[in-house]
Amino acid sequence: MGAIILLAVYQMIIPTPYPVGPVNVYLIKNDPITLIEVGPDTPQASKALEHMLELLGCRVEDIKRIVVTHSHPDHCGMAEQVARASGAVVHIHPLEESKIKGKEDFYKERMPFILETGIPEEVLKEVIGEKDQLPEPSLEDISIKLLSGGERISFDGGELRILHLPGHSPGHLCAYEPEQKLFFSGDFLLPHITPNPLMEPDHEKPGLRLPSLKQYLSGLEVLEKLEVNLVFPGHGGAFNDCGSAINVARQHHQEQFTRIIANLQGGERNAYQLCMAIYPGLQKFGISLGLSEIVAHLDYLVENGNINCSKQQGINYYCL
Repeated sequence: MGAIILLAVYQMIIPTPYPVGPVNVYLIKNDPITLIEVGPDTPQASKALEHMLELLGCRVEDIKRIVVTHSHPDHCGMAEQVARASGAVVHIHPLEESKIKGKEDFYKERMPFILETGIPEEVLKEVIGEKDQLPEPSLEDISIKLLSGGERISFDGGELRILHLPGHSPGHLCAYEPEQKLFFSGDFLLPHITPNPLMEPDHEKPGLRLPSLKQYLSGLEVLEKLEVNLVFPGHGGAFNDCGSAINVARQHHQEQFTRIIANLQGGERNAYQLCMAIYPGLQKFGISLGLSEIVAHLDYLVENGNINCSKQQGINYYCL
């Protein structure tokens, strides 16, 4: 019986300007040398990536494959830069590729849903007036392989099984290594925060939102069935108690349901009013994230018959 060759995985911590802090980029040194994530498109991130690769005995030019978990710029901003320098093939879900190549206008796509929350005009101007600190990702003129989940990515001595686990982003990919039982979670499962179920349009059902929270909770059920020894997250340190992290995520969402229902005891409210009651003091982009969190939970409660929704002058109001 031949010896089992394990994947050589190295975590590289790359700075971002976002409040979430640094992003993790994972180097797998087995052939073909692969990066999971690449980090944001900033001079500081580029310098950090080159330096850490050098410490690990690699160069950017040695990278043959890039796996992008999702299209948020702190995770994939340098994909084009690294791919151009190395000839690496970028692996990404079709929904995330289309977001990048379509040069997504974040607020324009979501504006009908944002207006339904009852956000005051002056607050909306403040929210959309804040410019993203990172440039939009690009994937122009580089080699791309689309992954929809279920594929196996082979290495010299191992493989990664690709899982499509949406909720934080429509085409969010994770990867599972079955021998060492490693799980590369991107932003699907984090050790210190619960991922935001972002407000996303459903392009297959124009005018409707994706059921982000329903998708996310379903993904937790998929993950729970895997035997995981170590989780490599998109942010924060690696951790070995996957089950506890799943329970923490579920508990967080259950507490959100409880808060929302408690705030509806006094009568009907719109999503913006609930957001401000549950997250007082939010400003600018934080308001957008808060609204996504609240709307996702409201959608779930409405679908399950726990609360009712009625539209009044273009604004959705919720009641028990």
